[in-house]
Amino acid sequence: MRVRRFVGDNVAETMGKVKRELGSEAVILQTREFREGGFLGLFGTMKVEITAAIEEKPALGLNTPRYEFKRDEERASKVPPVLDPPVQQEIFQNDLKSMHLLLKKLNQNIEILGSEKKVWPSVLQKWADRLQNRGVSEPLIKCLIGHVQQILPEDKWEDDNQVYAQIGAEMIQICGATGPIQTDREKPKVIALIGPTGVGKTTTIGKLAAGFSIVDKRNVALITADTYRVAAVEQIKTFGEIIGVPVDVVMTPSELQAAMSRHQDKDLIFIDTAGRSPHHDLHMSELRAFLKKANPDYTMLVMSATTQLADQLKIYQRFKDLSTHFIFTKLDETESPGMILNFLDQAKLPTAYLTNGQNVPDDIVAANSNRLVRFVFGEGKRSE
Repeated sequence: MRVRRFVGDNVAETMGKVKRELGSEAVILQTREFREGGFLGLFGTMKVEITAAIEEKPALGLNTPRYEFKRDEERASKVPPVLDPPVQQEIFQNDLKSMHLLLKKLNQNIEILGSEKKVWPSVLQKWADRLQNRGVSEPLIKCLIGHVQQILPEDKWEDDNQVYAQIGAEMIQICGATGPIQTDREKPKVIALIGPTGVGKTTTIGKLAAGFSIVDKRNVALITADTYRVAAVEQIKTFGEIIGVPVDVVMTPSELQAAMSRHQDKDLIFIDTAGRSPHHDLHMSELRAFLKKANPDYTMLVMSATTQLADQLKIYQRFKDLSTHFIFTKLDETESPGMILNFLDQAKLPTAYLTNGQNVPDDIVAANSNRLVRFVFGEGKRSE
């Protein structure tokens, strides 16, 4: 019997090596997984080892007529023993059980090797699980927990405060810069809100105008270029009446420029634009024409926290050359707040504001790194 050991990156590759070397009649003796490389058993590459064997055949005379005649005689003279039915049944059951166990092991190996999820030391696994439950992507989890392993001594991993602080520090780096609107008494600051339909631009601009007008006591004007929806015009007019702020409705870029000229005595001019499909070239051209006339100091891309990451990135790619800041809305409606972290890891603009409800002007806060971290983790749940 010839016994060989085969090593590969996965079960399928290793079984292929067995078949090529020993043929389809080979018998699998053992299957195991092990890590190759790494340091102290960590960070190594997962490998599969299969030990297989095959019965050796005589090397000479196999094709001679004399040998073939002799082999036929020997086969004819050998009568297989007759086994009792219960014994035959037991042998069959044992063979069947062995086959099932082998198949189960192979399936388990395939599942383990096909999964990208990293298994961390148990004291850190709870943090990885928590981040996963909050919607943080697997690559970011590996980055965050990996930095904890590298920076904190192992005897500090059980200190929840230190682990939280380390993960939070890494998150702050991912979130990047933050910054709300800064006013200038010498000339009005112009703020335009842009983005796709349905993300809450009109409600958000009402919150901003009310906050600066009522709370900060600034002189504010509202201009809406969102004439595609009657409801949007009525909504922003209602905001203006409630907070005592003038509202202009414009249909063209030239009308927008004229309206801005009338409000040069204001501290802030907020411009609400129509929701634009990032896939519609004509809509995007119209938006560019309005923004060219407005020449805003801040152009805030409004993004919903409920939008899937792939769609968020497509929106960002379409609007990024027009945008200076992000506003994230509908934080109260998402079950996966970590999606914002996943997005900010790939989209590099400052975040200005976060909104978490429909109440005007209450449900909006200026963004800062600590607020983003607490939102991803869950406010007040550090001891989970």
